[in-house]
Order: sequence, then structure tokens, then C-alpha cells
Amino acid sequence: MTGAALLRMRFTAADLPILRLRVADAGAAAGLNQARCDELVLAVYELACNAILHGGGGGALLLTRAEDSVRCQVSDEGPGFVSDEGPGFAGPAARRGGGLWLAEQLTDALEIDGPEAGGAVVTLMVRCRSNSRQLAD
Repeated sequence: MTGAALLRMRFTAADLPILRLRVADAGAAAGLNQARCDELVLAVYELACNAILHGGGGGALLLTRAEDSVRCQVSDEGPGFVSDEGPGFAGPAARRGGGLWLAEQLTDALEIDGPEAGGAVVTLMVRCRSNSRQLAD
């Protein structure tokens, strides 16, 4: 069950600095420790950059608290995910960035969806816990 919105905003490239600050404030208010909050900020930043670059120049963000987790949904109105292999994550060696891959590594769950009419919706979840997941060297 999803709780009340901690943060709801539309964004473009010009809004990225304030988006990072607002996500950090919302994550801290939701009870994330500093390490988990930093991971949330970076993951959401990567999704927002993808929405700007590939989704029509901007998007919408909805961050909520759900039980012991923070849930963030980033949506855009671009062409959606187009691939011969279907939706999926770009690996770190992909030719064009690894924002989705990085966001998946930093969070506890990541789901990609796209409405029939186009666009993309990416939802991530970060559990409120004291030990954060570390990226492998």
C-alpha cells in the first residue's frame, strides 16, 4: 500500500539540481539513513536524466513512503522502450550509458513499464535499513 506523497514534481534539465535536493530531503524525512538517501538520490537522478534525454525533455516524479520503503516513480512522454529484446537494463558496457543499470544496482527493486500510447514509467524502491548495498569494485 502506498502512502501519501512525500514529493511530487515535474522536471526538465534546469530542475535537476533542485530535484536532487528535494529527493534528499524527502528520503531523510521518510527515515532513510545517509547512505541509503545518497543511493536514492543518485538512482532518481539517473532516471530523471533518462527521462530528459530519451523521454521528450522532461518528466514527472512521485516519491512516496510505503511501509518500510521509499518508492519513487519517474514517468515521461517519450517513445518508450524500443528494443528487439524487449524492455531491459543496459549493462555497464552498453554503448549509450548505464543509467537504468546503475539505478537497479543502487536500489532494492526496479520496474519498467510503458503505457500503450508511449512514454515510460520506471519505479524504484529503497528499503529503510541501516546497511546499504554496496557496488562491487
